[in-house]
Amino acid sequence: MSWRKATAISGIQVRVHDETLERILRKHSELIGIEGLILDAVTAPDVVLAGYGKELLAVRHYEITRLGPKDLVVVYREDKQLIITAFLASNPQKLMRRRNSVWRRPSK
Repeated sequence: MSWRKATAISGIQVRVHDETLERILRKHSELIGIEGLILDAVTAPDVVLAGYGKELLAVRHYEITRLGPKDLVVVYREDKQLIITAFLASNPQKLMRRRNSVWRRPSK
């Protein structure tokens, strides 16, 4: 069993199993080649949003993706220490209107 790990802004380590990562890449082929950014977004998000249950959504903007400038959204659970899924979003403001912000990167 092979795991990739990242430390969320709360200090809790979350992981993604290689099989889960393969499933994410099958569903979201636009992430192929930038899968390392999934862990990066959890470690250094621009904002963390509350999910509908116990999940959290780490959102980080990237200027360069295969589809142009996009926001990467990574859904994870700290209580289970698992990354559930990830996807690129063109309109993260829509997500931010629907969900409460748990943490936001301080402005420079």
